[in-house]
Amino acid sequence: MIKLIASDMDGTLLNKMHKIDEETVTAIKKAEEAGIAFAISTGREYFTVQSLLKENNIRCQCVLMNGAEYRDEDGNILEEINIELKTALKITELLHKEKVSARIFTNKGIFTTDTKEEALKEMVYRTLSFHPELSQDEAIEWAKKEAYFIQLNYIENLQEFFNSDIEVRKFVAFHKDVEIINKMKKITSEIEGIAVSSSFKDNIEITHVTAQKGIILAKVAKKMGFDKDEVMVIGDSFNDYSMFTEFTESVAMGNAIQEIKEIAKYITDTNDNLGVAKAIYRVLDEQKHM
Repeated sequence: MIKLIASDMDGTLLNKMHKIDEETVTAIKKAEEAGIAFAISTGREYFTVQSLLKENNIRCQCVLMNGAEYRDEDGNILEEINIELKTALKITELLHKEKVSARIFTNKGIFTTDTKEEALKEMVYRTLSFHPELSQDEAIEWAKKEAYFIQLNYIENLQEFFNSDIEVRKFVAFHKDVEIINKMKKITSEIEGIAVSSSFKDNIEITHVTAQKGIILAKVAKKMGFDKDEVMVIGDSFNDYSMFTEFTESVAMGNAIQEIKEIAKYITDTNDNLGVAKAIYRVLDEQKHM
């Protein structure tokens, strides 16, 4: 019997407009009424998750930054897994050498080594990746209003930054040249003690090797008193892979990458056709007849 459902966000819980469909919210509420806990398991940091949860009146625990941070229903940090600062500096230098713009997720916000002008260019690229229907000028105006850009902090001196009391949770980098991204995945994966994954084909995400969704979610389930076969996970991309190897009750989105579909127990519909809601309703229907 399923007692906990953990869902990824981008490409899974969120539709192509990066919103949660009303029917999906209804399904989550019905699962909770049936005694099933719901949790978010995402590569995102808390402030962008929090706004979406508030907007949809969803209150739940969250695995964040691919597993580098875990928060309760009130947003309190219960667990954090950081990258050693000397390792973080090495990663930054490697990315910088290949002119790959990185966002550094920390306990004090998101930082970049880019200038504000460079950061805006990168944000415009990301905006067009998510919203290809926009013109260049529209994407620029959109990017300027994005929280990722507005709340970005700029590093002036790398040594001073990494010699401070900062805690580095995760790196995220996007690049329009997928070959460069693949090259950086290979190079950085050779660094001892880190995990390399991605949410999209044109990005790279780096955390501590133990900061993976499946690993931390297994700890969360254990603390909640649930066996692994009482947890259902839903995802679509490489950064969800560890959830699919940790838990047998796994659901791949219809839009998931092939590697996820191959190891999933079930395949639901796409994120634009209520895939998460349909997966939840399947569980509710099965357990109603048990």
